Amino acid sequence: MSTSATSQEALAASLQQTLSPNAQERKQAEQYLGSIEQTAHFVVPLLQLVNNEASSDNIRFAAALYFKNFVKRRWPQNEDTEDTLPAEDRQAVKSEIVSLMITVPKRLQLQIGEAVSIIAENDFPEQWPELISTLVSKLSATDYHVNNGILQTAHTVFREWRSAFRSDRLYTKINYVLGQFTDAYLQVFVTTDRLIDEHASNGAALKVLLHSLMLLCQIYYDLNCQDLPPFFEDNMGEFMKTFHKYLVYDNAVVAAASDDDDVPGDLEEVKASICEILELYAQRYEEEFAQLPQFVETVWNMLTTLGSGAKYDGVVSRAMAFLCTVVRNPRHRGLFAAGESLRLICERIIIPNTVMPTADEELLEDDPLQFVRRDVEGSEAGSRREAAAALVSALLDQFATETTHVISQYIQKDLERYAANPAANWRDKDIALFLVTSVAVVASVHSLGATRINSLVDVADFFRTQIVQHLRDVGSEASAPVLKVDAIKYVVTFRSQLPRDILAQVLPLMAAHLAHPDAVVSTYAAIAIERLLVLKHDGLLIFAPADIEPLAQGMLAHIFGVFDRADSPQRLAENEYLMKAVMRIVLATRTNILPLAPAALAKLAGILAEVAKNPSNPRFNHFMFEAVAALARFSCAADGGAIGQFEATLFPIFQSILQEDVLEFMPYLFQILAQLLSVHQGSGGLPEAYTGLLPPLLQPTLWASQGNIPALVRLLQSYLQIGGAQLAAGGQLQPILGVFQRLIASRANDHHGFALLLAITQFTPPEALKQYLKPILTLCLTRLQSSRTAKFTRNFVHYVASVMCLGARDGTGVGMFFDAMDSIQPGILATLLGNVLIEAMPTVIGRVERKAVIVGFSLMVVSAQFQSAPAYVPLTAPVLKQLAAMLMDTTVKETKSVAEKSTIDGSSAAVAAATAAAVATDEDLDSLEIETSGYQASYAKLATLGEITIDPCPHIADAAAGMTQILRPARAQLAPAIQQLPSQEQQFIAAALSS
Repeated sequence: MSTSATSQEALAASLQQTLSPNAQERKQAEQYLGSIEQTAHFVVPLLQLVNNEASSDNIRFAAALYFKNFVKRRWPQNEDTEDTLPAEDRQAVKSEIVSLMITVPKRLQLQIGEAVSIIAENDFPEQWPELISTLVSKLSATDYHVNNGILQTAHTVFREWRSAFRSDRLYTKINYVLGQFTDAYLQVFVTTDRLIDEHASNGAALKVLLHSLMLLCQIYYDLNCQDLPPFFEDNMGEFMKTFHKYLVYDNAVVAAASDDDDVPGDLEEVKASICEILELYAQRYEEEFAQLPQFVETVWNMLTTLGSGAKYDGVVSRAMAFLCTVVRNPRHRGLFAAGESLRLICERIIIPNTVMPTADEELLEDDPLQFVRRDVEGSEAGSRREAAAALVSALLDQFATETTHVISQYIQKDLERYAANPAANWRDKDIALFLVTSVAVVASVHSLGATRINSLVDVADFFRTQIVQHLRDVGSEASAPVLKVDAIKYVVTFRSQLPRDILAQVLPLMAAHLAHPDAVVSTYAAIAIERLLVLKHDGLLIFAPADIEPLAQGMLAHIFGVFDRADSPQRLAENEYLMKAVMRIVLATRTNILPLAPAALAKLAGILAEVAKNPSNPRFNHFMFEAVAALARFSCAADGGAIGQFEATLFPIFQSILQEDVLEFMPYLFQILAQLLSVHQGSGGLPEAYTGLLPPLLQPTLWASQGNIPALVRLLQSYLQIGGAQLAAGGQLQPILGVFQRLIASRANDHHGFALLLAITQFTPPEALKQYLKPILTLCLTRLQSSRTAKFTRNFVHYVASVMCLGARDGTGVGMFFDAMDSIQPGILATLLGNVLIEAMPTVIGRVERKAVIVGFSLMVVSAQFQSAPAYVPLTAPVLKQLAAMLMDTTVKETKSVAEKSTIDGSSAAVAAATAAAVATDEDLDSLEIETSGYQASYAKLATLGEITIDPCPHIADAAAGMTQILRPARAQLAPAIQQLPSQEQQFIAAALSS
């Protein structure tokens, strides 16, 4: 048996194990695969397994999924990541993957296609120039199964352009494709159209050919999404004629083959893709799009004839999106200006598409959480209701008064029908409430709801007359919970527009509805509460902690009651909206949560212990840990003695998580440990429990997981902050520096290494640091020489400056740094300064970081070691020039960017106590949005975990003042260097020293 075959057998067995219901088996298989994927040529048998028809479908799919994730992890190359994938493996993948896309089933194509997209994004065209010619060469005049694989691959590569920002590289790539692809594309397009006509009575052939046409339409959009290429402008007439043909195309054979009214057929997908192209051309290429009026009429007529089945939802949504684009353009105002036109578009297009689909009613009953998710987060294809609301909004742009008048008539009729028989006609009120929202909202954002409303609609009065009646009694609307949902959604939508008295009335009503037996109602109530508790007016929260405190116990009791009724870890963790509300209640109640903390902690700890058995919902898990962290943060801020209860309750669960190796929870566990440890600031050293935990935290196995690294570094920073001197005295700095050595060797993790190093430098006595400074700098210089990157250089400059800031008043840090560099090699520092450090000074990002650089290098330039050595004197002017440039640069970012900043910062001992005292107020957690606070699959930073900002010179508040204070006593010595500066920098320095 060949090595390849043996490898396939081993891979197949391991992949089969990853599907096992036994968690231990799955973990062992995942660990084995993780280890062998590091070996050369691993990817070849993996791809062969995907293509092996003798293997089971599940194994092939698992192999395709693993390959996709492997490519995500290992393929991208940049200066901040090591390239661990051999060149021959890269080439082997690129030589086989197109053929693979052609031959594998569609289910596997979707996984392989994502991998193709990643590879093309990184390699095409520079390292994969043959991609397009390979695709073109494999197109067939007769085999459309092959062609569909080729077209799917092409679309997979090209679709990334839809959301890409314009750049020279992007346009070079698009032009490269156009030069090689368009002639073959047109030939296939024309041939496909002809073959559809020739096979009009052959259902099997039409299915394949219409799928080809759909892919051709998607590629048409891809190739036109950034700009209108001359090729498509020259052939627009022929393309648009064909698009029009299929927009009105009808075939009894196709209709008979697509008898499922819920699933769109190939023809529906073709029409939806054509409407998408029409929308693009109406938005971007209106002047060239001479056929637009004809398409407006055709799309209008099509919308009035399409059925209500879910299979048509995509066509309807895209068609209405096209009409929206046309309506919003003032140049086409005349097409809709007549009163009759507005009435017809409302009557025949908007109103029919505002009815809640039967499928949604069934989903609300059968799968409440899926209903909520789809309603809150939207679906990829969009819904008819969303499209109808968008069309109303577009009409309001051009015809506000007329549209409001027409829609109001329909609203009034619906409300009258409901009033006549509320039990039977609840759907009429559902439509009315939807239309009110559609016509009232002019602009909105997720974080605030409606930010601008139609002045012709009184949303507060409508609340009083039509909404509050559905909220007063939790038990009302038993036969029509949809109306309760609508009422709650109305509050959420208009929360920024409703007056304070209504909001004060609403919050207790929402709290009561947390107890509603219908999961959709209680979940929407939780969403509403979460949104109301972050609502501000003139920068102040509408609901202060004192307003929330009387309701907090009841709200938490209702939510925890839902969790108590769950019969499995998966069911317990399925509703992230409820857990997000728990998090928000704790955050909003702040230190007033203290009386409720013991009970809340017990409930959260129980939930944590249960879901740790089988983590299934990452968002639920994240909100749960945020809630725990917030509860600990505010409880301990109110009563430092509360820390004991948190440690006693959480430590056994944490120990179990560590023993069971629950990888998903490790980063959270380390962050909460860091938070709990920080509470011991000022207690005289590290508590015994934490001291015993330190050696296991330094074991390489924990650091092998990328997701653990930021959290572990943050935890070690807390160790150093609380007991830096204690660790140094106990000889425990060396193993911590071993972690630094591991991190600094990695391009992906070197910034975490510097974050740890800064904490060591800041929180340990200088005399303890001194003995390690030489090996630290040697490691940095070695890395600088062997694998220098902009990120590493930036962090190294900041670290050097931070060292020089130590003992700023007596020059301790500068002396330590010069001595350490001279002990490595005499004279090496002058070379390092001239070739690396001085040039990189302005690249440092962040206000505190830049202050450290300015202060540190100012201290260096006036030091005796610098001024007395001939090798350094010529560097005085370049240093002063950079100091001036940094202070004159007003465009610099105040904080590090996400791409460059370690998510774990540190802080100075001088300000740590103040930080702890201000723990409840130093960060704006009022409007914390987890979606933007650093949540990722592998590592999610807890936003409620207070950061420690390391400031090596806290006694200097302002960088410019610090530079002046340091340089002024030496201005006579610096005068010759100042004279060498360019005029602007010379004037700046002279003015600073004379002020």
